[in-house]
Amino acid sequence: MRYLKLLATYLKVNLKSLAVYDLDFYFALAGMIIQNLLNILALRFIFNIVPRIKGYSFAQLLLTCALATLAFAIFRCFFINALNISDYIHDGRLDTILIKPVNPLFQLVNERVDEDAWGDLIVALLLLIIVDMQLHNPWYITVMFIFISLFTSLIFLGLAVLGNIVALLSSGLANLAETTFDFFDMSKYPLAIYSSALRLIMTFILPIGWVASIPQEKIAVEHEWIWLLLIPGACVFFFIVIYQLWRVFLQKYQSTGS
Repeated sequence: MRYLKLLATYLKVNLKSLAVYDLDFYFALAGMIIQNLLNILALRFIFNIVPRIKGYSFAQLLLTCALATLAFAIFRCFFINALNISDYIHDGRLDTILIKPVNPLFQLVNERVDEDAWGDLIVALLLLIIVDMQLHNPWYITVMFIFISLFTSLIFLGLAVLGNIVALLSSGLANLAETTFDFFDMSKYPLAIYSSALRLIMTFILPIGWVASIPQEKIAVEHEWIWLLLIPGACVFFFIVIYQLWRVFLQKYQSTGS
């Protein structure tokens, strides 16, 4: 209950900070919407040359892209500050976080939101609805995808935290958290287009295949409803494993001022 109240307070403060620069927020929102539309047009251009990729039609590939974008937009809307942990370490601000009687990762994640990400979120939701209609998926499939995306965003959070473990060990001098953007780009395409070795890694080690490709295949195509439990369970399990690693290395952290 205490953390729910803190979360509500953080959200209120962050939303107020966005309202202060309302014009910038709207420009950023419009910019992200335009960028996403241009990405879709570029994909359409590719499909004018190659009608199917590994058996996937344009609409099916758009669905994978929409699911990945939705999960990543949720990550950016609420967890984006996980990418900046190395800055906290490098300039000593992590020390002030650690002395507070609140979970350090909770504080770090909630201190900032990304105003640009709301454009991604809007485009992803609209794209998901439109593509599901084109593929004649019933409305409840769309609802299931939105539900699952709340959990698959934890995969990106886990990858960001995993990248910041390196920052803990190097006192903020090295940072692999930004590779989360590269993982997002890889998650926008079906697992089938990758080599068998990469598919193995993307399924069981760095599970970005669970963000979009697996939900699309198991729910939209095969209608195996057990995956409504398996996918959220896998996402939560991955994040818990990374969080435990984070706690271990956080205990070994030495202040930059020591």
